[in-house]
Amino acid sequence: MTTPLFSEKQALLEGRLTKPEFIATIHERYHQLLFAYSHYIKETDIARIEITDDSVIMVTRQHGFKLLCNPHDQRTVPIEILNFGAYEQEELECIFNLLSSTSVILDIGANCGYYSLHLARHYPSSKVYAFEPVPATFENLQRNLDLNHVANVTAYNVGLSNKAATLPIYFYKQGSGNSSLQNLSGGEEVVQVDCKFRTLDSYIEEIPEQIDFIKCDVEGAELLVLEGGLDMIRKNKPILLFELLRKWAAKFNYHPNDVLQILEKLDYGCFAVESGKIAPIENIEDHTNQTNFVFLHKDKHGELF
Repeated sequence: MTTPLFSEKQALLEGRLTKPEFIATIHERYHQLLFAYSHYIKETDIARIEITDDSVIMVTRQHGFKLLCNPHDQRTVPIEILNFGAYEQEELECIFNLLSSTSVILDIGANCGYYSLHLARHYPSSKVYAFEPVPATFENLQRNLDLNHVANVTAYNVGLSNKAATLPIYFYKQGSGNSSLQNLSGGEEVVQVDCKFRTLDSYIEEIPEQIDFIKCDVEGAELLVLEGGLDMIRKNKPILLFELLRKWAAKFNYHPNDVLQILEKLDYGCFAVESGKIAPIENIEDHTNQTNFVFLHKDKHGELF
């Protein structure tokens, strides 16, 4: 990777900068940033930043997770934490309040593995199955699992939808978390990447355990995942956590309330996630601020109501 940092070194080697000029320039322009970050991270969940050969790894303060940074991705989870202090703590707190220690968990739309890592560490006797279709993102997921020595996560380089097929995903390297079956950003730098998809129901034989919890965040395609997993959901009656955004759902020609209606027919109630807790909600309206929703089965999870 060629950066201005290397240009300064090249200028020294070529005699365009003297040694004192090089020392002063590189310290003022670059090395000072190291000390600036040492103060900046105090207000975030990033405890330290590790610079290794060809890699930058951020280590979270609360749980000590190592998260690999992609040099192109402006919205990857560790950068989001660096920018805004934390990442989806309320959703994680909500999950921890709902699940038991021996749960079997599906992380659909795992991205870099942030949820999988937290769930696997918080529930060490659990099994986590993570699904991520984009090859580059899946590689990042695998590296994060390896960096953190997580043994109870099984990762699949496959997406889930309402049919088995190879489908193009619109991949945006500056914001891989917005990769979707629809072009959500509309940017010119979006590229189409062919990815393998299956249905959730097709995993009934491959994942024979009782499924306790499903987290689904697939950038607008949540309805498709649901349509392809109705048998699995009927059989297991898991707790569900779906991200449902009206603007993303519109790209797929449905409204989030369509998801609520399907699950209501399966005897599920819907709850909005707010401040780490859940509150019942009948419909998602234009004024609804929440974007993450928990679904509980009225018989199986009656005590949680």
